[in-house]
Amino acid sequence: MASSDESFLVINCGNTHVSAAVFSSDGDETLLIDSVQSIDLQYDFTDEESWMEALQIAVKQLKKESRLPGKGIFILPGNRILTKQLQVPHVEPAKQRQIIAVEAQQSVHQFGHLEWDSQILHDDGIEADVLFLAAKKEYLKSFYGSMKTAGVVPTEITASSVLDYNTFLHSYPDFGEDCILLNIGARTANVLFATPDGFSARTINIGGNVLTQNLADALGISFEEAEQQKVDYCMGTLELPEDDPFVETMELQRMKFLKRLNQELTRSMVAYRNQQKKQPPQYLLITGKGSLLYGLPEFLGESQNLEIHHLDPLANVSLDESISEDVATMLYYELSESVGEAVRIAFPDRDGVGVNLLPSSIQRQVSMGRRKPAIYVASLFLALAPLYPFLQLHDYLTHYEQEVSKLDRESGFAQKNSKKIKSNQEVCKQLNEQILKLEGLVNTKNNWIIFFSDIQANLQKVEDVWLEDLSLIRSERQEIIPPKRRGEEGQVIIHKDYHVNLKGRLLLRNTSLAGIAPGAQPTVPGNGSVDSKLQEERILALADNIKKSEFVKEAKSTFSYEALARGFLDFEFDLTIDPEKPL
Repeated sequence: MASSDESFLVINCGNTHVSAAVFSSDGDETLLIDSVQSIDLQYDFTDEESWMEALQIAVKQLKKESRLPGKGIFILPGNRILTKQLQVPHVEPAKQRQIIAVEAQQSVHQFGHLEWDSQILHDDGIEADVLFLAAKKEYLKSFYGSMKTAGVVPTEITASSVLDYNTFLHSYPDFGEDCILLNIGARTANVLFATPDGFSARTINIGGNVLTQNLADALGISFEEAEQQKVDYCMGTLELPEDDPFVETMELQRMKFLKRLNQELTRSMVAYRNQQKKQPPQYLLITGKGSLLYGLPEFLGESQNLEIHHLDPLANVSLDESISEDVATMLYYELSESVGEAVRIAFPDRDGVGVNLLPSSIQRQVSMGRRKPAIYVASLFLALAPLYPFLQLHDYLTHYEQEVSKLDRESGFAQKNSKKIKSNQEVCKQLNEQILKLEGLVNTKNNWIIFFSDIQANLQKVEDVWLEDLSLIRSERQEIIPPKRRGEEGQVIIHKDYHVNLKGRLLLRNTSLAGIAPGAQPTVPGNGSVDSKLQEERILALADNIKKSEFVKEAKSTFSYEALARGFLDFEFDLTIDPEKPL
């Protein structure tokens, strides 16, 4: 057994039971369970407000019977934790919490009343997928005080929602495939999609208590009676004939429960496929007491076409000799989250996932308590500090002389490095010039937006006119300036020309074609068509307005009368763009 200095306590607080496990590790690969015990909570499961009081009594009993340490890590069930997945911009780790807080404030109700932590699920360098976990501060403070009264002071309060991922990696280090982890508890079920790159998590509001409540309602018995009969029947300790009312009701409600669980699993898989842009895993590992429901693996495996097995939390864990096989078998489905938290604590170099929801005010108190011995020692040294200069004066002088000699040597190196610095400064200057050119490219984007806005406004003024085509023509021409002196080279100047070609149509209303006999072709300008002239003037006015744009230096207009008979006047503008304000 590991020494007490190397051991730590993990208390898994379920909705119907609580387990306490003391772990230790050699710091390498071995994780050992020194002791473990679990007891059921005694309270009305339909009254959630009674849960904390029942938990306090149970922890106090475990403390007394198992002689638990005075401090421990507590795991809260999924229904006690707010879980939400967020997307935030990628930032440096120092600013990550601030960015997550800004995003959470927009979507989480009463954010200021919550104690929260987060877990990065995936970060591609542009955006990060974040799992946001929180609980009310007052509730957590009440929980802390209740457990402290029970005799075990919480050093951390974590959430069960993500811990199965640590257990999976520890139990199956060479799995090599994407996998779904489904932990079915009393009130909720945790779904994790584990991949080599990370994981995604979702808590669904369905657990074993849903089946129990449906049985109680259908049979007209209390919740406690329905729970006991359900457990005994599923474990095989209650044998009933097939025509017994309980058997018939149990089968009916069991199928309803399995179908609903299957629907929730399907929703989770669809959400995973939409987010990750790939097919969900083909493997499913189940755990939790709810997974003991007979027929559950077969039903989900057939419905989802998945290969299903039970998650083995003890696959890579050693048990102390004092723990019997019967106890280990009984607690097999309760230890997944506890092992996951133990892996995170025992092997910090693995970057295990997990959060700490212990209120920050209490964390500061705990941190100060840990530092008190160091503060006392520092105070003692501070009191003795005046004696030190007198005792070490000679050593100081020798040290200073050595430092001066060292500085003299290093000054020579500094002078050599000065030339390198100047060279690097020149490189930086060149890079800065390139950056300025890129900024000019960004500015041209804004010029296009303003230019299009001007054209749109002018089109709306004219009415019944639209653009059919827009093209940009860029060209360059060289101008050679002769040298002023003999022997010098001529100066070459490159002129850049920008032209925007606009093609459009003007709709000719009936009023513009008045006086033309039915079936006759309208006449073109110069043959007496007053209406066509009038429409040309509208287009020329449009060209004049466009020419007033700060980007246009000159505008030329041409007309085509081929579509005039159909009620359209085609026109074309050749806009010469000001080279000082290019697009």
